[in-house]
Amino acid sequence: MAQAKRSKSTVGVFYIDLDDFKKVNDTLGHETGDRLLVQVAQRLAKLVRECDTVGRLGGDEFILLINSMQNHDTARTIATQIIETLEKPVDLDGRSLLISGSIGIACYPQDADKVTDLMRKADLAMYNAKHKGGSCFAFYTKQLNDVLERRFLVEEQLRNALCDNQLYLVYQPKIDLRTGKLKGFEALLRWQNPRLGSVCPSEFIPLAEQMGIIINIGYFVVEQAFALLQVLSDQGHHDISMAINLSPRQFRDEQLHDKLFSLVKQYDIKPQQVEFEITEGLLIDDFPGVKEKLNKLHDFGISLAMDDFGTGYSSLSYLRHYPFDTLKIDQEFIQGITNDKADYELVNAAISMAHGLGLALVAEGVETNEQKNLLQQLGCDIGQGYLFAKPMQANQVTEYVAGSQAC
Repeated sequence: MAQAKRSKSTVGVFYIDLDDFKKVNDTLGHETGDRLLVQVAQRLAKLVRECDTVGRLGGDEFILLINSMQNHDTARTIATQIIETLEKPVDLDGRSLLISGSIGIACYPQDADKVTDLMRKADLAMYNAKHKGGSCFAFYTKQLNDVLERRFLVEEQLRNALCDNQLYLVYQPKIDLRTGKLKGFEALLRWQNPRLGSVCPSEFIPLAEQMGIIINIGYFVVEQAFALLQVLSDQGHHDISMAINLSPRQFRDEQLHDKLFSLVKQYDIKPQQVEFEITEGLLIDDFPGVKEKLNKLHDFGISLAMDDFGTGYSSLSYLRHYPFDTLKIDQEFIQGITNDKADYELVNAAISMAHGLGLALVAEGVETNEQKNLLQQLGCDIGQGYLFAKPMQANQVTEYVAGSQAC
């Protein structure tokens, strides 16, 4: 940095972290992992000039310091070369190993004028590349810094959110579009944090999944929803169902069935009152035993819904091979159904397909009478959205149910 300051040039810091290196140590042993690191170091050393530096920080993290770097285009070229070099198979004892790396790039003097700041920002950029899926590179930016600092803060606060009673549920009604009668509710998780305020589920739920705390949060959601179902059942409303989102991480819990079945008995509710919503991501990951677990839930009497249908891969094989009862069309398509021909045709086709397979179809995000009327004409079964009611607290649910039954 001192040399660059005198010559008014740029220093590029490339922070490299190998993707999924832990799997190598866990499956092949630390000795093999160490030998792999040696080969990675040798490959990186061949990429740079004598005036540049390659170093290993520790674990599977490396640093490249590129002196007199011209601009970001030069950095992109170097980063691309690093990725291509790392992706070449490594031969160890007749075994071909495939690896990749995530790279964060920060530059002196543009991004920082202190060593610690420059390293931290290159690390932040690497974290962003890792978050994108790995085997790519990312430059440090002020916007990235703000985003990642927010992410770290949310993670920090989220760790104690459950034990500090910051998490709670709201419930949104689901309406039979043929009769206008209440069919049930969807349980929706919310977080109110003293420091962050209200945090959007789309921000904190994926983080909870990655942090591994979604399992405990998931069972909290189930218990809260079951407790409300018990109250409704005690009031004589045995035909009202409750839809609950089941996360991929929670679904992999070996004790899932025992816990769920035990909770059904504990709260004295009927399995038929419960519907678990599954995203396509769980099926795409092809986790072992998924079909068996879904079948076990279904055989117990619990209904299964595929959530956000149409936003992912939407492979029709999922509907053939797994015991779904319901499809939920994402609100993205419902919002455009009255003025976008493509959205209209997609929803129409989904309804026809669902009925042909003996599945019910739920339309999320219904906000206008025009949308509701069109969905009724197309034969959609159930509507959910602000047109009918906003998500409500548990104490409001009983009043809502009483009013809907009176009507």
